Amino acid sequence: MNIRTGRIEDLQEIMALVARCVTVMQAGGSDQWDDQYPNREVIGEDLQRGTLFAAEGEGRILGIVVLDESQAEQYQTISWKQDEGPHLMMHRLAVDPEAHGQGIARTLVAFSEEYGARQGYRSLRLDTYAKNTAALKLYQGLGYDLRGEVNFPGRAESFPVFEKVLG
Repeated sequence: MNIRTGRIEDLQEIMALVARCVTVMQAGGSDQWDDQYPNREVIGEDLQRGTLFAAEGEGRILGIVVLDESQAEQYQTISWKQDEGPHLMMHRLAVDPEAHGQGIARTLVAFSEEYGARQGYRSLRLDTYAKNTAALKLYQGLGYDLRGEVNFPGRAESFPVFEKVLG
């Protein structure tokens, strides 16, 4: 498996991957993602900014992750372990349901940590939906500290917020 910066020509393939993820999430009772988010505009902007990374294997994209410095304003309420920055944010981690169980999410998280450390970030921060039990288990199992929770408009459940100090 190879992880590379996403390209604008990947947009259609990534949106198909996201649609498969949405179907699986909703079938499992989670309304974290839907037809409104993440949409073509959001993913297109990620690609244009060069912040979306794609895990490639078997001649196709198996997973994605977005890494940037964009923190939701709700994060201001969180008591962080590492106050001194800069801080890298992880968004939109997704693995094609057809490729689940191959360690792709763990590989993308490890890539994110290594990328952050190489770029001089002090910590990696993220949130996930309270109903996303697989993601909660993943982050806690990889040593991420639960720092609190935030709420976003239009979502029934809260979003636990995690941080891992880098370096």
